[in-house]
Amino acid sequence: MGNLEVSTQPEQAHDEHQPMVRKRPWSVTLLVLIVLTITIINFLRLVLSLWSWSFITSRSTISPAYLALTGLIWSAAGVVLIWSLWTARPWSPKLMHAVGLTYALYYWLDQIFLKDHPVGGASGTLQIILPTNWPFAFGVTVVLLLFMEWTLSRAKVKAYFAPVTVLDDRNAETNA
Repeated sequence: MGNLEVSTQPEQAHDEHQPMVRKRPWSVTLLVLIVLTITIINFLRLVLSLWSWSFITSRSTISPAYLALTGLIWSAAGVVLIWSLWTARPWSPKLMHAVGLTYALYYWLDQIFLKDHPVGGASGTLQIILPTNWPFAFGVTVVLLLFMEWTLSRAKVKAYFAPVTVLDDRNAETNA
């Protein structure tokens, strides 16, 4: 009827010396994609600030060196974070918390103090310090931080990042 064959050979036993492959939870994959997006945006900030250095110098009060440096820092942090999340390093959740909260703080300080922004719809002091799209940006910030917290608090995710301890034959013999 088809090419259906039933194997009569026993399955191979797991080699103790091979690294264990753990299934990555979908929420970690989504978190990596979010970090990748932010990393690409900051890499573009770096590249475009270097490419348009003279234009930025002539038209803006913000130094292109600041734009390039922050783009470089956040790109590098993003690459390390993506690698650690993807490869299930046990310290990844702590790094994700640190980078996520620091980036949110950096983003809002950058928005408030360095952007030229006449605010529509805000009144009083808010009109001076907040960007035009601040409700949307604030909502996205809150949603992303909540998603990060939710993801890193799930049991499957904690198990994914848990360190794996494998005793090799020498350790088994000395402990016996």
